[in-house]
Amino acid sequence: MQSWSFRRKAVTAVAAVFLLGLGGCIAGLAEQPESIERAGIAGTWTGDAGARVELHTDGRFEMSGIPRSAITFSFIDPPPGDGKLSGSGTWEPARDGDKVVSILLHVDAGGSFSANTETQELGVAESGENPVLYFSTSPDEWYGFEIRKIGT
Repeated sequence: MQSWSFRRKAVTAVAAVFLLGLGGCIAGLAEQPESIERAGIAGTWTGDAGARVELHTDGRFEMSGIPRSAITFSFIDPPPGDGKLSGSGTWEPARDGDKVVSILLHVDAGGSFSANTETQELGVAESGENPVLYFSTSPDEWYGFEIRKIGT
């Protein structure tokens, strides 16, 4: 009898530790952890396979080589292309007090977006010396395709 009680307590303890750890991981994914200073936004950001976003101080941007999967389209027919997107437009910071928590990209018609304009969001994954932004690809998850600032 003692052996069964000990096993049940041990299994319960292991399960509790696992669930607490899993809960912490899920809670960490539930909210965006970072913000960035506006002064740290302008510059060139690059990602895997040649992805590039240039955010200019005048509020304009250009992007190229962005994987189609990184962009969530508001229109039914995605733009033509070989799986990589390009475009340009204007950007603006989305603020929470004095910190920038995301960047809105207002993509003009042209490039891969020949018939429609789009608004995309770049979230802040990491700030500081080596900042990382990401394209928010799903309303159910806060994280997506990463781009890193070069020359900081």
